[in-house]
Amino acid sequence: MHAIPHSETELLRRMAAGDEDAYRELFLRHWDAVYSSALLLSRSPDIAEDIAQDIFVTLWEKRAQLAHIEKLEAYFFIMARNLLYSRLRKLASQDAYRQYLQDYHHEHTHSGAEARTEFKELEDAIHTAIRRLPPQQQKAFRMSRFEGMRHDEIAQAMGVSRITIKSYIVQALATLRKLLAHYPGTLLLIMLTITP
Repeated sequence: MHAIPHSETELLRRMAAGDEDAYRELFLRHWDAVYSSALLLSRSPDIAEDIAQDIFVTLWEKRAQLAHIEKLEAYFFIMARNLLYSRLRKLASQDAYRQYLQDYHHEHTHSGAEARTEFKELEDAIHTAIRRLPPQQQKAFRMSRFEGMRHDEIAQAMGVSRITIKSYIVQALATLRKLLAHYPGTLLLIMLTITP
């Protein structure tokens, strides 16, 4: 493991090449500011945390395209604003979406063995993907999603900082999104069915 450079340009360059330590350093440097910006825009701690996590998932997923960003703080603020606007647009149709999910569930629970088999395969794929996570990410993710523990509770149980737990969960979500990309709506299904 090499020493973490102090230059953000160097961190972005290394992250673009897949350096997880550089990503972690950017996460640690900017989490509070990103969360604060999202909180300022949304005025909701829950929404702000979701937006901040989405920003860092996107930062990792699009790392190759972000190596030449000059003003990272401005990039994060614009991204937070855009994610909030997008979320507000989606909330307008949330009732329609919930109705769609209820109709889909009702249709598939009454369509027999084939639907149950399909659902079981999807559930197995989710659990297989979770087992492929690094041990610390997997543990933090399971404690968050399956046991309903808050980040500070997980941090205390695992003996690490709350920021580290957030980093584990953001990275776990990014990995799961990639591993389950061929299942339509899978990440949303994960979030809807196992988020506390």
